[in-house]
Amino acid sequence: MNNNLNDSQLESLLRGLAPAAASPSLTQRVDEELKLDMSWLSTSQRKPHRTPKWITSAGWAAMGAAAAIAVMSYLPTQQSNMQGFATVAPAVRPVSTIREWDDAQDNGIHHGRSLVAEKRALVVSRELGTWVDPRYSAQMAVDYPSQQAYLQNVSFIK
Repeated sequence: MNNNLNDSQLESLLRGLAPAAASPSLTQRVDEELKLDMSWLSTSQRKPHRTPKWITSAGWAAMGAAAAIAVMSYLPTQQSNMQGFATVAPAVRPVSTIREWDDAQDNGIHHGRSLVAEKRALVVSRELGTWVDPRYSAQMAVDYPSQQAYLQNVSFIK
């Protein structure tokens, strides 16, 4: 055979090759080996796989917790009246809330940007709140000072 084949001759030679069938003795040996490999499946007894009872209960509890978290994440959040103040534990209950005015100042009548007469007042007050924790019979009193400016439109009748 010529060792100096060019590419086209090599391609035509490779195209002419066809795969040969396996010999009957090889086929018979492979079949016997497969039968021996599969024979252990029928002779060995597999123990049935049993899941511990607590795993099923834990799975249901986990799915319930996940469902509760999903539902709670879509619920609207409640707005507190006292935004910016520390939140109180749910076990602590408000007993009383009192607002006292410490001072009220009349700042007179002024004309605003729209040339409308406005009466201005400044109110200095404080809110006294009392909370009770029934678990420990504890009581907490809080004093919130506040200062509010009020504007009221004024019209003069001639």
